[in-house]
Amino acid sequence: MARATRSLLIKTVEELTAIGMAVTTACRILGLARSTFYRITRSYAHYRPVPNPVPHTGRYQPAALTSAERGDIVSVLSRDDYEELSVVQAYWRAFDERLVACSQRTFYRIAQAEAMVGDRRPVRPGTGTAPSRRKPIAAACKPGDLWSWDVTELRGPRSQDRYKLYLVIDVFSRYPVAWRIEHNEDRQFAVDMFTDAIRQWGAPKVVHADNGGVMRSRLLINALDDRGVLTSYSRARVSDDNPFSESLFKTIKYDPCWPGVFDTIDHARNWTRDYLHRYATQHRHSGLGWHTPAAVHNGTAIEVQRQRQENLDQYWTKNPRRFRRRPTAPELPKPTGINTHQLSQTD
Repeated sequence: MARATRSLLIKTVEELTAIGMAVTTACRILGLARSTFYRITRSYAHYRPVPNPVPHTGRYQPAALTSAERGDIVSVLSRDDYEELSVVQAYWRAFDERLVACSQRTFYRIAQAEAMVGDRRPVRPGTGTAPSRRKPIAAACKPGDLWSWDVTELRGPRSQDRYKLYLVIDVFSRYPVAWRIEHNEDRQFAVDMFTDAIRQWGAPKVVHADNGGVMRSRLLINALDDRGVLTSYSRARVSDDNPFSESLFKTIKYDPCWPGVFDTIDHARNWTRDYLHRYATQHRHSGLGWHTPAAVHNGTAIEVQRQRQENLDQYWTKNPRRFRRRPTAPELPKPTGINTHQLSQTD
């Protein structure tokens, strides 16, 4: 509702109530929400904006912790016997020992402000060097900019049967560019998989992975480096530094056709081949403007969006009353990447 129209309705309600009509009746006749009338009229009567408001963070808080109390919390988080603990574990141990007198949320907020919510160990055991805390940041503005990969387990018929699914996806399009299933994780398998993928799709700019032994093997790093590919890795104990691969693994295992247990490794390979083909060519991805990974990867999503807009225009022309505004087709995928959303928020 336009502001001018709303102001006119409020003024009319006030005039009707002045001659004895109830507010409820006047609002119902004019189609104005009674809560809106009360909110605006009471705001006019009781609210007076100040010329130079003080931000909430800059106001004096009588219940806030003192500098000494904040220092005690930082000291607790820096203790050697607490460095292996999560912030929550550290809080309750310190609370039981009467070392802190604050809420868990306050304790965590201070830890976050001091950048102590991750790995707080000062050195790597036995090395004397500080652990790497560099946040991986890798952008994907088009197919081929960034690949992400990981390995997950598939269950076999017996408890000791575990098959390893190696899966590489193009982050921008979510297209599975390479995969294989083996009985174990082996660096040579990974090298062969990337060699075939690069031969078919070309070399990406960056390959991102977790910190597994296969991912960080010198054999794989050298093979990628020879092809001009940069490598990027998740931080230790940071679960969301490789979200694209983890998300696809969940999508696969939550599929209604997921067997749960595979009879043989060939069964696992055949099922995965069929599923990834359906995922790439039929699955409308919410993060891709409801386009399929294949359409984004091969560039046909532009034509699909144009056709969608033509269909919407025809629907709108035929039945304009069914729409509050002219409909538009979902946008094409925008640039994404590893931790790039956090980078854009700080710019």
